[in-house]
Amino acid sequence: MYELGGKQIPATLAEIVDPKRSALLIWDMEYAIGPNAFNYQDILANLKMLSNAARQAGVPVFYSVQTGFDLLKEEAGVWVRVRMKRAKASDPGQLLTEKENPRDREIVEELKPQPKDIVFQKRRPDGFVGTDFDLMLRSNGVRRLLIGGVATEGGVDGTARSARNLGYDIIVLKDCVGSRNRELHELALKLMEQTHFDIAAAAEIAEIWRRR
Repeated sequence: MYELGGKQIPATLAEIVDPKRSALLIWDMEYAIGPNAFNYQDILANLKMLSNAARQAGVPVFYSVQTGFDLLKEEAGVWVRVRMKRAKASDPGQLLTEKENPRDREIVEELKPQPKDIVFQKRRPDGFVGTDFDLMLRSNGVRRLLIGGVATEGGVDGTARSARNLGYDIIVLKDCVGSRNRELHELALKLMEQTHFDIAAAAEIAEIWRRR
């Protein structure tokens, strides 16, 4: 540990991911999003292994699930335009014809939350905007957050940056994140690494937790 002004600051990966102060966030691994990743099967296997290791080590496991605003009553114009670009729509009215399968918002079976896990709803690609995620973490004594899921350039990056701005130590799980776009995934990982986020593999973390 480093010490500065009476504060103890973790100096090694093992100190950062101390189970007593850490949480694992599994980001948007529901059927509508997770399976679209180019590396979905790898993400699935690594997150399944790491979430099991987390539970055994007493590390809380959180899941985010995307919940959209009502387009007519609640959604901001900027996000209507974003959704139009994603859907390649020329008129916002085209978005109203989209029909969602209720199963789309279910977390994939292989990563099904366990009774003590915490699932929270969010509406933006940032787990801290408009949610109680920060309060839930602090209520559980969490100061270090490990993030995996989809998409690397979206909610993973957005949540990691907000978390660090709020004072959390962040570990981005490089083999537990992905995107439907390999190029954006690789660019986002490179950007996070070059802007001084801690990056680690699932097996490294699991080994540390198993030793505790």
